[in-house]
Amino acid sequence: MKKEITIRKMINFFSLVLLISFTSCNDDWEPTIDPIESGDLVVKTSQVINESYIGNGAQWDPYPQAYRYWGTPISDADWNKLYTRLDYMKPSFMRVVIGSYDKYALAGADEYNPEDLFEGLNKILQYCQDNNITVMLGDWGYNQVDINSEMIFENRLKNAARYIDFLVREKGFTCIKHYSTINEPNLGGSATDGNYELWKNATQYFYQELEALGVTGKVGIAGPDIAPFTRDITSWITDTTNDFGDKISLYDIHTYPPREWMFNGDYDEFLKIYKDATPAGSQIVIGEFGFKYETSTSTMDTELFRQNLSAINSDPNVARDSNTLIDEFFHGVDIAAATMKIVNAGYSGAATWNLDDAMHSGSTSGQDLKIWGFWNILGQELLGKPEKEELRPHFYSYSLLARYMQTGSKVFTVDIPNRIGLDAIAVEKDGKYMIAINNIYTEEHSLNIKFDNKLQLFEAKKFIYRENDRKVDDNGFPVPTEEGLTLDFGAGEDIIIPAQTLTVITNFDY
Repeated sequence: MKKEITIRKMINFFSLVLLISFTSCNDDWEPTIDPIESGDLVVKTSQVINESYIGNGAQWDPYPQAYRYWGTPISDADWNKLYTRLDYMKPSFMRVVIGSYDKYALAGADEYNPEDLFEGLNKILQYCQDNNITVMLGDWGYNQVDINSEMIFENRLKNAARYIDFLVREKGFTCIKHYSTINEPNLGGSATDGNYELWKNATQYFYQELEALGVTGKVGIAGPDIAPFTRDITSWITDTTNDFGDKISLYDIHTYPPREWMFNGDYDEFLKIYKDATPAGSQIVIGEFGFKYETSTSTMDTELFRQNLSAINSDPNVARDSNTLIDEFFHGVDIAAATMKIVNAGYSGAATWNLDDAMHSGSTSGQDLKIWGFWNILGQELLGKPEKEELRPHFYSYSLLARYMQTGSKVFTVDIPNRIGLDAIAVEKDGKYMIAINNIYTEEHSLNIKFDNKLQLFEAKKFIYRENDRKVDDNGFPVPTEEGLTLDFGAGEDIIIPAQTLTVITNFDY
């Protein structure tokens, strides 16, 4: 389409502008490839980054507006379509967030009926339970505290704990392993409006109630669930450690980097700073991630922000909090780059924001949807546009990085040559391997892949996510470009990684 050609050319141009700007700012940074440098990409199985990765997935919220306001609950046919797509993706980690006012407190902030508007959440949790998916459940938090008086509502937090007990012990959803009390409590506009003490008090009281119910052996606290946009609020993590200790079962943060950070190393550094703030032996995940182009002043991101804002302003069915560029092919390469950086920084899981446009809108109308998902499962029902229910391009790339990184995967260090826009990850589980190489740059890279354990793969397959001619089946799911491969990574395998592509090689037999 014309729009796709325009944006692709724009990305290529601004990638070049960005690289030139790096050179002008730092005489030691050289964007060209040193011709004498080795092209070896070496997987070091002797150096393990993560002994037991939790998994990759998405935020999957229980369609609160569809059930409460729009009169358009998800049909059985659409639930089955969702399940079929997730069966291919095989996510191992999901974040699910509710508002008490859309569930058990529907009748009033201090009321409690756990069966109110339960269908959506029940369907999601049952799928996760049946498929051994770790769930990090949470609440937006707006009914739990009063920022003006800086007080917590004890009865409401008690009801929140009762609801967890109901879900885990009465309904049997033991897939719920972690719970966050308040979404992004560091931000202005959140329930706590950036007040750490208020978040701490609410979370401590909630934990006491969980403990009284005997649920703390089954569900721990995920926290602090912050969304840092700078490098200087690690105190939220260190204070959480000091105040909660081992009550924190999982640390988590949210990140929305600009595209510039995929090139210049800033995202790698940013992730390391927050990972290093967690105590040794703990796990930290990215509970939400995506791209917000307004968080950078680079020429590249400024233009992408302009493109996104123009698309938002020209379509009444798009909410302001959207990334309309997810419709473009390049987003699938970008999301793979971000995922690999998260994995290589030592995080234990990642949930992209988000799974489905139909989960949230900017108002209760159902017309101004928050566009971030892999699809809009209510495209026909809400907008009369069945094409909105189709898979977006980035489903291809991200689903592979979820499918072949199951819970318990071991993550290895990968030494990569100095190439612009190149990322790689390598994992092993139960004697099977996956290596994925992403090239966000506009030129191809020639590599020689080696494993330090002299690995040989038999009956391996290779997928390539590329703009044109990528292979898919009738459902739109990825199909290998090559199968039945024998690969000798001891001697080394030469490979070309085309510009702006993701290549996945694996011998997992699914």
